[in-house]
Amino acid sequence: MTPKAERTTTTDSHQDSDDSGSRLPELWTRTLGELTLSYVPDSGVAMIPGRVYPSVAAEEWSGHQAHMTHAGHLSVGCGALLVERGATRLLIDAGHGRISGEVEHFQHAFSHVRDLPGSLAALGVAPGELEMVAFTHFHGDHTGWARPEACEDPRGLFTKARWMVGEGELESVPTEAGPVLAGQSERAVVVPDGAEIADGVRAWSLSGHTPGHTAWLLETGDGRQVVAFGDAMHSPVQAEHPDWEVLLDNDRKEAERSRRRLVEHLARDGVLGFGVHFADQQLGTVGRSGRWLPWPDETAQH
Repeated sequence: MTPKAERTTTTDSHQDSDDSGSRLPELWTRTLGELTLSYVPDSGVAMIPGRVYPSVAAEEWSGHQAHMTHAGHLSVGCGALLVERGATRLLIDAGHGRISGEVEHFQHAFSHVRDLPGSLAALGVAPGELEMVAFTHFHGDHTGWARPEACEDPRGLFTKARWMVGEGELESVPTEAGPVLAGQSERAVVVPDGAEIADGVRAWSLSGHTPGHTAWLLETGDGRQVVAFGDAMHSPVQAEHPDWEVLLDNDRKEAERSRRRLVEHLARDGVLGFGVHFADQQLGTVGRSGRWLPWPDETAQH
């Protein structure tokens, strides 16, 4: 079953490549049942596959050229997901924030800075009106605009928001959590696995990338579900190869177990995944072959 698209709005300029799967994602809005989702772009980066997946030989990428640029890089977006359902409006993750120079771990440069506040403005959303930011985890490319140094306000960009964080995350990543919580630790709400933070929004523990890494399950109100899974997978290729290890996975074996659970879940009827780093194929399902199937795709058999 391929979930039916109800409303789709995109502003794709596709400056980076002519091939879907290797382009940086642009702002888009899609409605599924009672749920409206918008990708809020902040920045984009070209990653060197061997730096991200150090145990994967170069020849193993030969069958996955559709997910790479002509230069052989992986296009990766950094941004947030705006979730709207009824009176609920929340953000999942907070982009990378202000960027300078290169990223030491991967030796690549941020090629596009799209400005998350500007993206929110394009959607008609004032950051100060958001009451909740649900983090998948506390790495810097997911907490950027929640940090006080990202703007002149010590409360960060989201002045009223509470920080919804999975169990075990804050104490396990003190270096990353410190800048976000500096002087405002009372804003953090620790969310147990399976707990609901808003109508139709529940936590799902997918530990491994970090100890408290959490996906957010979004119910559409018509029997479907969207899984915003953060860094449980970094590329669509990992749906087919969940054993491919990522450099920054805190516990690589646990991360693989979580990926396998996630892939199995995404193969179920009526379940969509949202991969924030999945180039321009962020929404999709997993087919019987194990491959990531971008959505909507009316030709896909599932």
